[in-house]
Amino acid sequence: MTIEFPARAGESPAAAAVAGSKTVGPQAEFAITTSETPCSVSKASAVLGVAAAKVDGIAMTQIRIQYEPPPAPPPDPYAERSREQPLTHHEILSIIAPFTRRGFQADLAASDRSARRLVFKPREHLWDEDGATPLREVLSLELAAKGKHRLTRTVTDPAGATAVLAASGDDLERLVDQVVRVPVDRHYRVYDGVAVLRSYRLDLGAADDAGGPALPALSEARARIDRVNVAIKLDKVRGMPVEVKLTADPGETLRIPEDLLAVLGWHWRPCLHFVSYWRGTIRVPSTEPKRTADVELKIRQTVSHLAKTLSAPPSRFHPRHGKARWRVTFQRAIPLLTGLAILAATPAVRLLDMDENSVLRMLIFHAPPMMLVGFFMLREMPRIEIPPVPRPLRGDAWVVDAGSGKVSAQPVKATQS
Repeated sequence: MTIEFPARAGESPAAAAVAGSKTVGPQAEFAITTSETPCSVSKASAVLGVAAAKVDGIAMTQIRIQYEPPPAPPPDPYAERSREQPLTHHEILSIIAPFTRRGFQADLAASDRSARRLVFKPREHLWDEDGATPLREVLSLELAAKGKHRLTRTVTDPAGATAVLAASGDDLERLVDQVVRVPVDRHYRVYDGVAVLRSYRLDLGAADDAGGPALPALSEARARIDRVNVAIKLDKVRGMPVEVKLTADPGETLRIPEDLLAVLGWHWRPCLHFVSYWRGTIRVPSTEPKRTADVELKIRQTVSHLAKTLSAPPSRFHPRHGKARWRVTFQRAIPLLTGLAILAATPAVRLLDMDENSVLRMLIFHAPPMMLVGFFMLREMPRIEIPPVPRPLRGDAWVVDAGSGKVSAQPVKATQS
């Protein structure tokens, strides 16, 4: 915003700046310029109506005060919801009808009327696999005066771990119906004695396009194996791999080899060590419903593998997975071997007798940009590295006390047997 204040007869530029600062605002910063050249003008800052300007050698007849306001803060998605009217008693009675028909009762004590959040009383279920494990189900509804409502189901197991099913829509009847269609048992699985809590989301818009019921898409899975916490997360971005994060409890350090998960197969990538956790990835299909079905299978394989591996000492890992570890080494060396093969084949191109208009000549000439484009189209950026040679592990525990020494804060190292 640019504002011009003409100076009165006998009025100095500083006085005009003071008058301009009172008009625009006391906390604004002004740049005073002149149309006459040459001239050097310093910035005039106006604070509480006090301005100062220095003009070298030229009497100014007009002052231009340029005010650039600070950038506007990003919009708050919850700002409009906070301005919505609180839920009234009559509005609650009209809302809970679809829930009451399905056996859900409103819990007004746990609800928040001002936030337009309605919570329903818990319902107890027994897991179908054994008929004895209790699962607790709680529904919560976030109502929007305009737009889509959000319905969340929270399932809690006996250990206190939770899983959720989230869905959004503007038709409450259909929203409740689609959530109830998903069995509560689907959130809870036990693999090799390890309980796994799986969270899902429902895309009602995709269901409308397909003309059928909404299929739950897996969003997260969590488990605890001995003293190791396993978190498996799926990115909403299409084609991205599944992230597997392994952590220890506060005050403890997890020491594992990088190929702990990669020995399961080509779809499992080596783990990378960060400050307080290990991160690996799993390659899965990019589209639903194949994506969720494949991830559920790979979660079962991953949890079963970790349960068997972490229950034995680290010294048993190499004898049990020796061949698979060599396969992982070769897999990790593929990017490096590919680069070396290209470099080795480059001098041989000059020995080829090709016609000037041949297709092979054109492909070789455009190979570098085509390879660069293909490199960035990959789901995962390949790591060019010299993979370590697999050797037996040392140490008698996977999780150690973080204060037991410097060695405990490092990954498991290999020793030559």
